Amino acid sequence: MPVADRAAFRVWGYLLACSAAWGASYPLVRYVVATMPPLSATAARVAIATLAMAAFLLLTRQTTRPDRATVRHAVVFGMIQGVLPLSLMAMAMGRIAAAPAALIGAATPLIVALATPWLLREERPTSRGVAGLLLGFVGIAALIGPAALRADASLAGGLLVLGMSACYAASTLYARIARITSSAPLALGQQAASLPVALVLALAIDPPGSFDQGVDVWAVLVVVGMVASAVALTLYLRLLSFARATEAAMVSYLQPVWAAGIAALVLGEVPGMHEAAAGAVVLAGVWLVGTQRRGGGERLMPVRRPACSCGR
Repeated sequence: MPVADRAAFRVWGYLLACSAAWGASYPLVRYVVATMPPLSATAARVAIATLAMAAFLLLTRQTTRPDRATVRHAVVFGMIQGVLPLSLMAMAMGRIAAAPAALIGAATPLIVALATPWLLREERPTSRGVAGLLLGFVGIAALIGPAALRADASLAGGLLVLGMSACYAASTLYARIARITSSAPLALGQQAASLPVALVLALAIDPPGSFDQGVDVWAVLVVVGMVASAVALTLYLRLLSFARATEAAMVSYLQPVWAAGIAALVLGEVPGMHEAAAGAVVLAGVWLVGTQRRGGGERLMPVRRPACSCGR
């Protein structure tokens, strides 16, 4: 298999894995916040993810001692990729259904694409990439557009999700500008930096007894914390080390497909034939972006020498 094809296959694998984990978080978090206050749900999710990451690093005998660069990046990520977007998402999911929330969340790659000409000039999308971005958005609009106009997609909920998308776009751009190549150690640092802030907010704002929930709620939180936070974040940070910012951000375009399917299982929101057709359009848009050719005929950006090892 040619090098360019292997690289494209690698990006696709990471995109599918990350989008599945994060897409599932929409209906799962919506299930949790039906009974648990959003800030408490965020704190519990971050705590579970922190424990999962620490256990993983210890079992695999990787270092848990961060250097200065990792600490600096972890604090930044802890805010713009951690407690802030997770809190916005939890608050939004009590006001908006999972499907339209995933549609608005797909604004992330558009925000990244708009910012790259100024912040990452070497990563400007080609005309094929722009076409893919637009096609993907059209597919998502067709997938969830009618639901976004219903009363369950409130203005407040939509704005909260849009704020979450802006945070994820900022974290994607920051990772590419900082040339971050670390994955698991930085993911642990991010969760550890998020945890104190999330706990203080939950204890200060949510009512007493917010953590007194049923077994089903805690079981869903364990899945969200371990899979949608710890595992997905580790994979995404690794993806950012070799994929372009606009390509990595395309994970947001795949999330609505997973969110719609899992919402049907968990929340009873059964998609119809038009959802399947729109999902195919979304995948076509992702394919256009993922296969746009760079200078020299390469489809994907070559790995650059990192500015810091971030804990390695």
